[in-house]
Amino acid sequence: MVAELLQKVNYENKELCSDCGGKCCKRMPGICQPEDFGQPLTEKIAEALATGNYAIDWWEGDARHDKEELERTFCIRPATKNGRGMFDPSWGGECIFLTETGCTLEHDDRPYSCRMLEPIKDETCKYHGGGKQNEIAQWIPYQNDILEASDIAKRRLGEHEEG
Repeated sequence: MVAELLQKVNYENKELCSDCGGKCCKRMPGICQPEDFGQPLTEKIAEALATGNYAIDWWEGDARHDKEELERTFCIRPATKNGRGMFDPSWGGECIFLTETGCTLEHDDRPYSCRMLEPIKDETCKYHGGGKQNEIAQWIPYQNDILEASDIAKRRLGEHEEG
Protein backbone atom coordinates (compact mmCIF):
# COMPACT_ATOMS: atom_id res chain seq x y z
CA MET A 1 0.00 0.00 0.00
CA VAL A 2 2.97 2.33 0.51
CA ALA A 3 3.48 2.63 -3.27
CA GLU A 4 -0.17 3.64 -3.62
CA LEU A 5 0.23 6.24 -0.88
CA LEU A 6 3.18 7.86 -2.59
CA GLN A 7 1.33 7.97 -5.91
CA LYS A 8 0.69 11.55 -7.01
CA VAL A 9 -2.16 10.90 -9.44
CA ASN A 10 -3.79 14.18 -10.38
CA TYR A 11 -7.60 14.00 -10.34
CA GLU A 12 -7.84 17.76 -9.96
CA ASN A 13 -10.48 19.53 -12.03
CA LYS A 14 -10.67 23.16 -10.90
CA GLU A 15 -13.76 23.90 -13.00
CA LEU A 16 -15.82 21.08 -11.47
CA CYS A 17 -14.57 21.90 -7.97
CA SER A 18 -15.45 25.54 -8.45
CA ASP A 19 -18.97 24.64 -9.59
CA CYS A 20 -19.38 22.38 -6.55
CA GLY A 21 -18.09 24.96 -4.08
CA GLY A 22 -15.96 22.45 -2.16
CA LYS A 23 -18.72 20.29 -0.62
CA CYS A 24 -16.19 17.62 0.37
CA CYS A 25 -13.86 20.21 1.88
CA LYS A 26 -16.72 21.76 3.83
CA ARG A 27 -17.57 18.44 5.47
CA MET A 28 -14.09 17.48 6.71
CA PRO A 29 -10.43 17.91 5.73
CA GLY A 30 -8.64 14.98 4.19
CA ILE A 31 -6.23 12.78 6.09
CA CYS A 32 -2.49 13.18 5.58
CA GLN A 33 -0.08 10.31 5.31
CA PRO A 34 3.39 10.22 6.86
CA GLU A 35 4.91 10.48 3.38
CA ASP A 36 3.14 13.83 2.90
CA PHE A 37 5.55 15.44 5.38
CA GLY A 38 9.03 14.30 4.41
CA GLN A 39 11.98 13.76 6.74
CA PRO A 40 12.78 14.13 9.56
CA LEU A 41 9.16 13.21 10.16
CA THR A 42 8.80 14.37 13.77
CA GLU A 43 10.29 17.77 12.94
CA LYS A 44 8.16 18.20 9.82
CA ILE A 45 4.97 17.34 11.72
CA ALA A 46 5.96 19.75 14.51
CA GLU A 47 6.46 22.52 11.95
CA ALA A 48 3.04 21.82 10.42
CA LEU A 49 1.29 21.73 13.80
CA ALA A 50 2.98 24.96 14.94
CA THR A 51 1.41 26.80 11.97
CA GLY A 52 -2.07 26.06 13.31
CA ASN A 53 -3.00 24.77 9.86
CA TYR A 54 -2.82 21.10 10.89
CA ALA A 55 -4.34 19.14 13.74
CA ILE A 56 -4.03 15.76 15.38
CA ASP A 57 -7.17 13.68 14.97
CA TRP A 58 -7.75 10.08 15.92
CA TRP A 59 -9.62 6.88 15.32
CA GLU A 60 -11.25 5.56 18.48
CA GLY A 61 -9.55 2.23 19.10
CA ASP A 62 -7.01 0.41 16.98
CA ALA A 63 -7.35 1.35 13.30
CA ARG A 64 -6.05 -2.07 12.25
CA HIS A 65 -8.91 -4.40 11.38
CA ASP A 66 -7.40 -7.39 13.19
CA LYS A 67 -5.96 -5.71 16.33
CA GLU A 68 -7.27 -4.23 19.54
CA GLU A 69 -4.04 -3.01 21.10
CA LEU A 70 -4.51 0.76 20.89
CA GLU A 71 -7.07 2.88 22.74
CA ARG A 72 -6.90 5.37 19.86
CA THR A 73 -4.89 5.77 16.67
CA PHE A 74 -3.56 9.29 16.03
CA CYS A 75 -3.24 10.83 12.57
CA ILE A 76 -2.60 14.27 11.08
CA ARG A 77 -5.01 16.28 8.94
CA PRO A 78 -5.56 19.93 8.08
CA ALA A 79 -7.24 21.94 10.83
CA THR A 80 -10.86 22.99 10.53
CA LYS A 81 -11.87 26.64 10.49
CA ASN A 82 -13.68 26.26 13.81
CA GLY A 83 -11.25 23.70 15.20
CA ARG A 84 -10.62 22.89 18.82
CA GLY A 85 -6.86 23.28 18.78
CA MET A 86 -3.94 20.99 18.09
CA PHE A 87 -5.80 17.87 19.26
CA ASP A 88 -9.11 17.98 17.43
CA PRO A 89 -11.23 14.86 17.06
CA SER A 90 -14.09 16.74 15.38
CA TRP A 91 -16.59 14.87 13.27
CA GLY A 92 -16.82 17.50 10.60
CA GLY A 93 -15.84 21.02 9.80
CA GLU A 94 -14.59 23.09 6.91
CA CYS A 95 -10.96 22.62 5.91
CA ILE A 96 -8.76 25.57 6.78
CA PHE A 97 -7.30 25.56 3.26
CA LEU A 98 -10.66 26.02 1.50
CA THR A 99 -11.38 29.47 0.07
CA GLU A 100 -14.03 30.83 -2.27
CA THR A 101 -11.70 30.07 -5.17
CA GLY A 102 -10.74 26.55 -4.03
CA CYS A 103 -7.85 25.03 -2.13
CA THR A 104 -4.91 27.25 -1.24
CA LEU A 105 -2.55 24.25 -1.50
CA GLU A 106 -1.07 23.14 -4.79
CA HIS A 107 -2.28 19.68 -5.79
CA ASP A 108 0.91 17.79 -4.83
CA ASP A 109 1.06 19.58 -1.44
CA ARG A 110 -2.44 18.46 -0.42
CA PRO A 111 -3.04 15.59 1.99
CA TYR A 112 -3.16 12.14 0.45
CA SER A 113 -6.91 11.71 0.77
CA CYS A 114 -7.52 15.11 -0.87
CA ARG A 115 -5.36 14.11 -3.83
CA MET A 116 -7.42 10.94 -4.17
CA LEU A 117 -10.71 12.80 -4.76
CA GLU A 118 -11.93 12.85 -8.34
CA PRO A 119 -14.59 15.48 -9.05
CA ILE A 120 -17.56 14.11 -11.00
CA LYS A 121 -19.97 16.47 -12.77
CA ASP A 122 -23.29 16.78 -10.91
CA GLU A 123 -22.29 14.04 -8.44
CA THR A 124 -20.30 13.50 -5.28
CA CYS A 125 -16.56 13.14 -5.80
CA LYS A 126 -15.27 9.64 -6.42
CA TYR A 127 -12.74 8.61 -3.81
CA HIS A 128 -9.78 6.51 -4.96
CA GLY A 129 -8.10 6.14 -1.55
CA GLY A 130 -8.03 3.24 0.85
CA GLY A 131 -10.75 4.47 3.20
CA LYS A 132 -10.49 6.41 6.44
CA GLN A 133 -9.70 3.50 8.73
CA ASN A 134 -7.02 2.08 6.42
CA GLU A 135 -5.46 5.49 5.94
CA ILE A 136 -5.32 6.16 9.66
CA ALA A 137 -3.82 2.70 10.21
CA GLN A 138 -0.81 3.86 8.15
CA TRP A 139 0.04 6.15 11.07
CA ILE A 140 0.37 3.32 13.63
CA PRO A 141 4.18 3.08 13.45
CA TYR A 142 4.35 6.86 14.04
CA GLN A 143 2.20 7.32 17.15
CA ASN A 144 5.18 8.40 19.28
CA ASP A 145 6.39 10.74 16.51
CA ILE A 146 3.00 12.49 16.51
CA LEU A 147 3.00 12.96 20.28
CA GLU A 148 6.61 14.14 20.31
CA ALA A 149 5.84 16.56 17.46
CA SER A 150 2.91 17.96 19.44
CA ASP A 151 5.22 18.63 22.41
CA ILE A 152 7.76 20.37 20.14
CA ALA A 153 5.02 22.47 18.50
CA LYS A 154 3.56 23.45 21.90
CA ARG A 155 7.00 24.59 23.09
CA ARG A 156 7.49 26.63 19.92
CA LEU A 157 4.08 28.21 20.24
CA GLY A 158 4.82 29.04 23.87
CA GLU A 159 8.11 30.68 22.85
CA HIS A 160 6.28 32.88 20.32
CA GLU A 161 3.74 33.95 22.95
CA GLU A 162 6.48 34.96 25.40
CA GLY A 163 8.70 36.70 22.85
